[in-house]
Amino acid sequence: MNILMDHKHNKYINNKLANKKWLPNKTLNKKPYDFLITIPCYDEYDYIFKTLDSINCQDINILKNTLVSVAINNSMNENKSIIANNQRTYQKLLNNKYNFELIVIDAFSKNKSLESKISGVGMARKICVDLMISNLKSNSIICFIDADTILSEKYLSKIKSSYNKNNWSAATVNFLHQEDEPKTKKLIREYEKILKVTSSNIKECGSPYSYVSLGSTMICTCSAYISVGGMNKRAAGEDFYFLQELEKFCGVQQINDILVHPSSRYLSRLYMGTSMRLQKSLNRELNLSTLYFSESSFKILRKWIKLALLSDKRDYNALVRDINKIDLELLPFLHKINFKKAWNSIVSAPSYNHFSKQFHRWFDALSVFKLLKFYTRP
Repeated sequence: MNILMDHKHNKYINNKLANKKWLPNKTLNKKPYDFLITIPCYDEYDYIFKTLDSINCQDINILKNTLVSVAINNSMNENKSIIANNQRTYQKLLNNKYNFELIVIDAFSKNKSLESKISGVGMARKICVDLMISNLKSNSIICFIDADTILSEKYLSKIKSSYNKNNWSAATVNFLHQEDEPKTKKLIREYEKILKVTSSNIKECGSPYSYVSLGSTMICTCSAYISVGGMNKRAAGEDFYFLQELEKFCGVQQINDILVHPSSRYLSRLYMGTSMRLQKSLNRELNLSTLYFSESSFKILRKWIKLALLSDKRDYNALVRDINKIDLELLPFLHKINFKKAWNSIVSAPSYNHFSKQFHRWFDALSVFKLLKFYTRP
């Protein structure tokens, strides 16, 4: 670990680390691991052991230097049946043996459960990583998966190969949901298509935020994790905002191999995400086709990004005239996301490379989706 990284590492531990009331079930004496696989676990007795079995099938030589961290979690005012499920999961995990080092974290029992305001997958992911941060080196690779995700047997070897070839700091892998729920077989394929079509269209429009924001597909190095301030504590949407920060900091490589297979189960416990949308679709509360953005929204996005990237050194007033030629509603939309002040800062960049990066740091993933939604009004 170099001096700069060592400083960042210590600063993160001192200022950003998850509360020390959570502890791993055992002390690790091994040298830093090459891989850390993190799994938030909430009411997952029926799923997580299949997930761990799929990790156990990875390349045995890679598994020797792989650490798996499971944070079993629930809120302080949780339903008793969920706490019981978590207790059963915890006890069974302590007794199971695998080809990798397994750490189990109690974030569910009476004095360890999560406060309601931070209870959720974001905090659970953060605990998984933060408690293991001292067992990682700067280029250790952190893999974020879910407790209902089955991994391809080549998951770790493909990630390792991609990292060695491209030396990325953050990436996503391709995915294909399981057909483990008969009711959602058709729905999940349609939903996947929506995600991937949207991703492809955003890429064609010239935005770097063209990955699919799916928690079980995310990967980054330990240094990248620390540099963006670690995982956020959001109860949902933590993957979207984490990937957005990684893209701003170092870029997100897309590994095209299908390496993860999330469950296609349907749940209503979250207010966003795949399982919630499947649940709403089954209840006829949501027509999945309404999640597509309109062709016109992508045309405007493409024109806007192209115009902006050709406008380094142009002042605000000169740019406004061309913005109005794209669409008269575009400028009022941009004003709502602080366009004028942002542009005056962006055009002061010392080089075109800095200018382009500054533009995309401002017109980020959230801004992209806001624009697409704005122009896909019923």
